[in-house]
Amino acid sequence: MRNLLVSLKKIYKNLTKDTGMYSEVQREIDEQEVEVQGEYEEDSSQVLLVSPIPRDKQRQIRGTKLQFFERLDYNLGLIRERIPDKNLIFEKFVVGSRGKRVVVIAYLKDLAHPGIVKEVKQRIKQIKAETVLDSSYIERNIENSRLSPFPQLEHTLRPDMAELALFKGKVLILTAENPEVLMAPTTFFDLMDAPEDLFGRWFVAASFFRIARFIMFLLAATLPGFYIALTSYNPDLIPTKLAFLIASANEGTPFPIYFEAFLMMGVVEAVRMIMIRFPNEMGSTIALFAGVVLVIAGLHANIIGAPIVIIVTLTIITSFGIPSFDLRLSVRITQFFTMIMATVLGLFGYAIAFFYIAIHLVTLKSFGIPYMSPFAPIEGSGWGHDILREDIKAMPLDETYKASTKNLEKEKGEN
Repeated sequence: MRNLLVSLKKIYKNLTKDTGMYSEVQREIDEQEVEVQGEYEEDSSQVLLVSPIPRDKQRQIRGTKLQFFERLDYNLGLIRERIPDKNLIFEKFVVGSRGKRVVVIAYLKDLAHPGIVKEVKQRIKQIKAETVLDSSYIERNIENSRLSPFPQLEHTLRPDMAELALFKGKVLILTAENPEVLMAPTTFFDLMDAPEDLFGRWFVAASFFRIARFIMFLLAATLPGFYIALTSYNPDLIPTKLAFLIASANEGTPFPIYFEAFLMMGVVEAVRMIMIRFPNEMGSTIALFAGVVLVIAGLHANIIGAPIVIIVTLTIITSFGIPSFDLRLSVRITQFFTMIMATVLGLFGYAIAFFYIAIHLVTLKSFGIPYMSPFAPIEGSGWGHDILREDIKAMPLDETYKASTKNLEKEKGEN
């Protein structure tokens, strides 16, 4: 097919070279032959850009519709085009002993902390792998804790979010043949932030929805375990009318409440897997239809009670309020952890699980930055745009990513 297009192109050029015609036929042949053209230079200062069609199907209300692409030269040129600043630095690395993969870091020299930049470069140089198939290979090799379920780097396909990260003092990590751009360091509040908060006109609405997402995170992570602990071990803590309603709804069901909870959460995970394996409309329809039929059949057969269906449904709805996909995966792990602890030890086990997760989040770090900053430790300069959104005309600057050299040296000593 390609040879035929080339032949047609040559013939058509010979026929039209004297008249200077350039018709729609020629344009279609050029567009099919070449999708993206670009010239890559070491300083990435001049790149010919041809904007590809965005591949991200997520709905964007405001902001740029452009997306990062598989071409590294295109991505670097897009960043350079948005920030034509002499302080914008690109540094190139080659990772992989056999499959040589180009990795480029980008940062603003006057905003990024030198200790963080040095730490990012050192960790990339220490990667020992035969090849790098995806940016996730870079992520898992440079993050602080591999055992933690919580992501310690943020990734994006949007150049405006990458630009915002650079002005915050972060370091971008771009991998050849991969559109995902990693941003380091990151915090819990960065992962809970949505682009709509940044581009929304009214600061009160943005702050309201941010607080709502924090509440949804708590419900998604702990609601099933809390329900198991109350109904199985401490029903006396439930209001009387509500306790009678739950008891009457569960009357005649053959399984204990904790088994119903694990069964329903297992069905939810199965439906999610089907939707991932069949990412089209037909697959999603089949998965949702199967889940609804199973729930209705279980209720009519009195195998499961109505209260657990309400709890699991509320858990699903609140989990989709979390913007970051990686953070949603972490929430799914914590759900089962709190459920197991509540099943074994009741409300005491639930409290142990809750405080263990809280302590883990407070002690976790990303390249020397506390994961729960600016909440723990408290930094007032970051509250206005990390937790809430202030009524200001320009983007505020804070000290969240101005890591002290003391923190980085302490972290190296612990490792």
